[in-house]
Amino acid sequence: MKRLCVFVTYDAQNRLDSYIGYMLRELRQAAGDLVVVCNCQYITGLSDIQPYADKIYVRENIGFDAGGFKDALCTYIGWDKIKEYDELLLVNDSLFGPFCPITDIFEEMDKRECDFWGLSACRVRLQMSHTSFASEHIQSFFLVFRSKLLHAPIFESFWESMPYYSTYTEIVNQYEIYLTDFFSKAGYSYDCYADAEANFTSNEKNNFNQYWWLPNELVRKRNFPFLKKKSIDHNSLSQQTQETIPLVFDYIKNETNYDINLIYENIIRLMNISDMQRRLCLHYILPDNRQRDRGQKAKTAIVIAAEYCNCGEYVMEYVKKISGICKVFVLSKSEAVIDFYRQNGLTCMECIADYKDRILHELEVYDFVGVVHDADVSSDRKPNYVGKSRLYHIWENMVKDSGYIDNIIHLFDENEKLGLLTIPRANFEDYFGDIGNGWNGHFDAVKNLAEKYQIQCNLDYMKPPFEQVHNFWIRGSLLQFVKKADTDLRKLLPWMWCYIAQDRGYLSGIVECKSYAEMNAINQQYYLDVIGEQIRRQFGGFQNLQELQELLSRRGLVEYCQKYESVYVYGTGYIAERFLPFIPNAAAYIVSDGQKKLQKFNGKEVFYLSEIDYGETIGLVVCLDRKNQYQVIPQIVSRGFKNYFCV
Repeated sequence: MKRLCVFVTYDAQNRLDSYIGYMLRELRQAAGDLVVVCNCQYITGLSDIQPYADKIYVRENIGFDAGGFKDALCTYIGWDKIKEYDELLLVNDSLFGPFCPITDIFEEMDKRECDFWGLSACRVRLQMSHTSFASEHIQSFFLVFRSKLLHAPIFESFWESMPYYSTYTEIVNQYEIYLTDFFSKAGYSYDCYADAEANFTSNEKNNFNQYWWLPNELVRKRNFPFLKKKSIDHNSLSQQTQETIPLVFDYIKNETNYDINLIYENIIRLMNISDMQRRLCLHYILPDNRQRDRGQKAKTAIVIAAEYCNCGEYVMEYVKKISGICKVFVLSKSEAVIDFYRQNGLTCMECIADYKDRILHELEVYDFVGVVHDADVSSDRKPNYVGKSRLYHIWENMVKDSGYIDNIIHLFDENEKLGLLTIPRANFEDYFGDIGNGWNGHFDAVKNLAEKYQIQCNLDYMKPPFEQVHNFWIRGSLLQFVKKADTDLRKLLPWMWCYIAQDRGYLSGIVECKSYAEMNAINQQYYLDVIGEQIRRQFGGFQNLQELQELLSRRGLVEYCQKYESVYVYGTGYIAERFLPFIPNAAAYIVSDGQKKLQKFNGKEVFYLSEIDYGETIGLVVCLDRKNQYQVIPQIVSRGFKNYFCV
C-alpha cells in the first residue's frame, strides 16, 4: 500500500507546538510520504516537524485548510505524482492525539469496503446554494481517499474547480458538507471510523455536532481517537454543564499514553483565560485538614498587605495557625500598622512606593507566595460586620490554617501547569454590585500594556478576566515580572496577573475552602432564585439563559423606544432583523462609514453614521453583537449620541 499524507497547519502566532510533531510522527507510521503545508507566511518550530516531513511548503493563509489542500494537490505535488499512490490522507491540525496507534485505525478501516472515509460524521442540516439539504457528511479534518476515487477524473476536477473560500461558513457549507454529498451522489461509498451513529435519532435535535457537545463520550465510548481543539474552546455553558472536558482530560491523562502537556502547551498559549477557567473547571474546593504527606516541603511565603490596625487581632489569629509552615511578611505604608506587627514578631517590609507589588519580586526565591489583604473591620462607612465578613472571605479561602495551605501547595505540585490561584469574588452586601461589571473600562489600558510589555495572551473585550486578582497564590518564579513593572502596569496588575501567568505557560484558577464553598453555593442559589422569581413576575417566563437575555432586552428596548418620537437603528444584520417587531418607530438604519450598505432595510433608508445628526427627540438602538458594539460606541458618542440602547 502506497499512501500519501498531506497535513495542513495554521497558527495565529505563527508557531508550531509539540502536539503537531507527535501527530506527524504517528501519521508517518501510516503514510510512506508526508507533505506539510503551513498556512503562514512565516513559521517558528519547523525543526520539530522536519524529521517527519518529506516536504514543507509555507504559504499565505488563503482558503483556510481547504486552500492548503488544494494548493498541495494541484500545484505543489501535481496530479501525475498523486496518481502513483493507492491512497491519499488529508489531515489538518485541529486535532490532539491520536490516543491509540495510528496503524490500528488503518487496520480497522482496511477491513471495510468504501471509497473514502473519515473519523466521524455529522448530520447538521444546512441549505447550500448549489445543492439540496445534506443529511450527513464526513467531517473534513481527517479524510482518506482510496484508489478508485483518487484516480477518477471527478476527484481531480473537484479540487481544480474549488475556489479559495473566504469565510468559515463557506468552508463548512461548500467544502466539508458538499464533499460527501458530491462524491456519494457520484456513486462513491463512504464510511466512518467512530461510532457516531449511536447518538443519532429520528429527532433532528440529536443531529448535533458531537465533538462539540460530547467529546468525552466520543473518545471513551465511540471509538474517536482524537480530541478536537474546538471541543475545548466551545462555549456551551448556557445549554449544558461543562463536565465533559474535565472528564476527557482525566481519561487522556490517566488511561492513555498521550502526554496531556501537549494539549496544555497549545491551549494555554492560544485560548482566552476566562474560557480556560470555565471549560477546564479550574475551580478547586479544598478541605482544611492536611490530605497527605507531601515529602519534601516547598519554600513558601505569605505576604500580608496590611492597611488597617483595627483588624490586627483577627489577622494574628490566622498567622498563629500558619507561621510554622510559611515565612510571614507584612507589607504596609502605615507606620502604625508596621509597629503593631513588629511588636507581634513579624517581618515587615515598608512599602514606600505607590503600589505594593513593586517589591514583590524580592520573594521570587520562594517556590510559592501567597498575597493576602486585610480589611477594615470597624469602619464608620458601613456596618462592621460587612468588613468582618470580607476579612473572613479572604482569609478563610487563602490561608485558613496550615493543613489548608499544605493542600494548596499539593494542588500546585499535582498540576505543574497551574501558575496562579485566586479566591472567588465576594457577592454579599455592596460587593454584589460588582457582579457583571466586566472590564469596567479597563480593556484598552490592559491591551496597551500587554503590547508594551510583550505579554503573549488572548485578550477579548467580550471576555473579561474571570476574577480581579488581589488575593492570590502564585509560583514565585512568576514574580520576576514585576521587576520591570512601571507605575502604569502596577496599577493594573489585578487585571493582568492571569495574563502574565498565561504568557509564561501557566493556567490560572480559583480556590476556596470546603466550608466557604458550601455556604457560597447556598447563597448563589438563593440569589438565582430571587432574580429568577422577580424576572418572571415582572417580565414573563423563560426556559433557559438565552430566553432570559432576550426577554430582558425586548422589555428594555420597548421602554426605551417609548421615550422618543423616532429612533435610528444601528445595524442591518440578523440582530436588527430579530428585534424589528419591537422597534415600531424606527426612522432609518445606520451602518459604519466605509461599510457596504443596502439602499433600504425593512423599507427604511440606510445611512452612514456621518450622515446622521443627533437630536434630543431621536433615540438610537444599537443592534450589533457585543464585540461590534465595543467598536462603534466611541463613534456614536463622538457624533453626539449620549442616550443609546444596546440590545
